[in-house]
Amino acid sequence: MKSSVVALTLGTACLAAGVAAVLIWERPNAERPVSAARFAPAETLLFAECPDLAATAGRWRETDLSQMLQEPEVQAFLAQPLAALENGKGFPAALADLARTQPRQAFLAVADLNQNMPHAVGGLALGGGRAAMDALIAQARAQVQTASPQGQWERQDYGGFQIESFRTGGITLAWAFAKDWYFAANDVELLKGTLDRFTGKLATSLENAPFYRRCGRFLPARPDFRLFAQSGALSDRLLTHWITPAQETQPEEKSAAQPSIRAAALASRFEGRRMRDTLFLYRPGAKLEPSLNGKTLGLTTPTTLFYGALAPRAASTTPSQRGNPKQPAPGAIPVEFLQAAALNPPPATLAQFQTAFGPEHALLLDWPEKTAQPGLFLASEIRDPAAARRFVESAFRAWARSEASGVSLWTFAGNSPDQARFHPSVALTSRHFLAGLSPESLQPFASLANAPLPGGPTLQQSPAFLGAMAAVPRPQTAVAYLDARPLFERLYGILRPAALLWGNGMQPPGGAVDFSKLPSAEVIARHLSPLSLSAVQTEGGTLVESTGPVSFLEIGAGLGGIVLRAALPLKPSPGVRKDAPRQPMAPLEGPAPSTP
Repeated sequence: MKSSVVALTLGTACLAAGVAAVLIWERPNAERPVSAARFAPAETLLFAECPDLAATAGRWRETDLSQMLQEPEVQAFLAQPLAALENGKGFPAALADLARTQPRQAFLAVADLNQNMPHAVGGLALGGGRAAMDALIAQARAQVQTASPQGQWERQDYGGFQIESFRTGGITLAWAFAKDWYFAANDVELLKGTLDRFTGKLATSLENAPFYRRCGRFLPARPDFRLFAQSGALSDRLLTHWITPAQETQPEEKSAAQPSIRAAALASRFEGRRMRDTLFLYRPGAKLEPSLNGKTLGLTTPTTLFYGALAPRAASTTPSQRGNPKQPAPGAIPVEFLQAAALNPPPATLAQFQTAFGPEHALLLDWPEKTAQPGLFLASEIRDPAAARRFVESAFRAWARSEASGVSLWTFAGNSPDQARFHPSVALTSRHFLAGLSPESLQPFASLANAPLPGGPTLQQSPAFLGAMAAVPRPQTAVAYLDARPLFERLYGILRPAALLWGNGMQPPGGAVDFSKLPSAEVIARHLSPLSLSAVQTEGGTLVESTGPVSFLEIGAGLGGIVLRAALPLKPSPGVRKDAPRQPMAPLEGPAPSTP
């Protein structure tokens, strides 16, 4: 697994380096880019592309995020960390060397995950000619030869191209030039197939694959970044990779467990001062989902900092849940156990929750000025009042209960001193189920939710909210809004004094960051504006759009990457044998692999 991580990291680093390098270089009158998807195999699992790096560089400089980074106070704060990075690893120097190749376009394609190794190929379209890239390759060759003197170098002619490769410790790196393109892969046959597609010898490619073309219809034509994933096939590969034969499910259970999202495509584009992300989730045969009705929006105020609402699909039941449940495989966790643990204590279940509440569920954050703590709470519309009360009474029967003005309140009261300061609460009104961090935080919203008609102004009277939501399609299944500036000012007002204290004597000497040079809140806040997101149903899937100084999708991807990195094991668990036989992988949909 270590070798696969190394190879995938190298490929991702190449793409990231190309993007970062072009941000310090802009070539006027660049050639119109071609679709790099024509170079990738039709069965590609994951494909990332920067179609026009020069145009991206120009648009990037206009964004709020770029202008914030150019602020003198921000530059002064970043000077020391950047100097430490340059002195420690020489990364800025490597970017400068790569910038001399004048990259116009970059892509990375992960074709397969066979034999514990992701097979990947990437490419750069060079505007500065081959000489600059030859110099980088020569420098890398010298460093690799010093680090791995036992490695084997090979050179072969293929279809008029010269392929060079290096093998060591089970890892292969191969590269070749094709006119103004430089291709590199960790599999020689995959590189040969890429060259055949470049010359037109092979007609099958990702560009003509059904999933790719279907998803592409919903994305902007000329984005700054494009990402495509055959999520269904990718999950099949990952499950085959990690699940042992003892954990294999029965055929009917495997069919029911197949992910409904078979492909996903993302396009990002800089639009003036803001960024826009467009995500399409392809779900064949998707049925009409519940639609937002705006009833939780009545719980907001014009100063609500965050509002997110969702109308999720009802969970489907598998054959094992409808009939006689089968004994779970050794090491597997039954779904029923997870449901009961999440809604402790039983017998309250997720199915009962879906029966009692919906279709709209929301998360809200209010943080009035001169208030020490924010008010964060969940709200769910009541679908069946009798079922809702039975669910809450069952799930929270161990909590202290009280009644006031037609509102039922359950509060957790711990016995230990630490628990005594922690009082999460839930409330049940005639219209909503509410869950918050304290009974005090729920009181104003409980009275509002219990009113026959919404009382007082809401976010719909906020110009910031109306302007942000006007930039995205009218939401149907999900909506999110974040007023970034006031939220940042409140958080930064708490964190900055602590950071200054750390830098004034508490920070270890020789630290890479000088906290005394932290920029003021106003310098950063003036470049922040509201973020918005909407999700609508389209033909065969869901279309999500988000815009802001950064988008919700970018924030979610960053947080998801952190969680995924923390959750994934670095090596197989003791119960998994490395030499255990694997079940043969199911063939992908679409054309067969097209390597020569």
